[in-house]
Amino acid sequence: MTAQYLFLALVLALTLNHRNRFVRAAGTLLAAIALGFIVLSVILADTDGTFAAAPTGMVRPLLLNAQAAVALAAIVFLLWAAWRQVGRASTDPLPWRNDAATFGLVSRGAHWATATLVLCLFPIGLFLQTLPAASPDRGVFLAVHQTLGVTVLVLVLARLGWLARSPPPPLAPSLRRWERSLARLVHPALYASIILLASTGLLLTLSGGLRLELYGWTSRLPAQADVAAGGLWKTLHNLVLPILFYAIIALHLGAVLKHHFIARRTRDVRRMLR
Repeated sequence: MTAQYLFLALVLALTLNHRNRFVRAAGTLLAAIALGFIVLSVILADTDGTFAAAPTGMVRPLLLNAQAAVALAAIVFLLWAAWRQVGRASTDPLPWRNDAATFGLVSRGAHWATATLVLCLFPIGLFLQTLPAASPDRGVFLAVHQTLGVTVLVLVLARLGWLARSPPPPLAPSLRRWERSLARLVHPALYASIILLASTGLLLTLSGGLRLELYGWTSRLPAQADVAAGGLWKTLHNLVLPILFYAIIALHLGAVLKHHFIARRTRDVRRMLR
């Protein structure tokens, strides 16, 4: 299962900004299909009794169904976007490094690979919490969640290192002062929330006396449960940081949609997506 998610992230990172319009359209269509599988998984969990067996009062199934509804809307949008991509002529090749006008291929690829894995991690994490401790599937989903979480952490740190060597393009001069201030706040907050989510996930694993599994390798570190620390990391990882992340990503996506569809500043969006 881990290999499938990593393959999806790699393919989307390579196709969404490809020079050829048909390759871009195929990547966009693949993203829609991947969201379709997430929606189907939630529907199956609704109908096969998985969510019904969850502890009474648990809100995770409700959150998963809400995410499935958002995913359905995103699928419709992506199908429309794929059709539009077919009609847009192939464009000139992009530079590898960032320049004064746009993000380069390295930054774009890292952005979409990270976004893909994060969008997979959240439903996996929520679904994992609905499974009983004795469920045979719990270990599989936990291993996938751990591997993808560490991968995202490495990707974000690598991307920050790359931005230090290849600075991002300046904000568009057409932005208002409050928009520029919000952008300067949201982008670092987005990086920080992802790093904190991954870090607290690792700390939760270690303090809970669990083994860390990465790409099929299981840690041999002595696992000793620390109830006090485990409660702190669990609250941060499962409640506080996800709420913070949802708020930040809502601001980020809201700004993108506003620039593209309301302000009609399509060049702002084209800095990260053809």
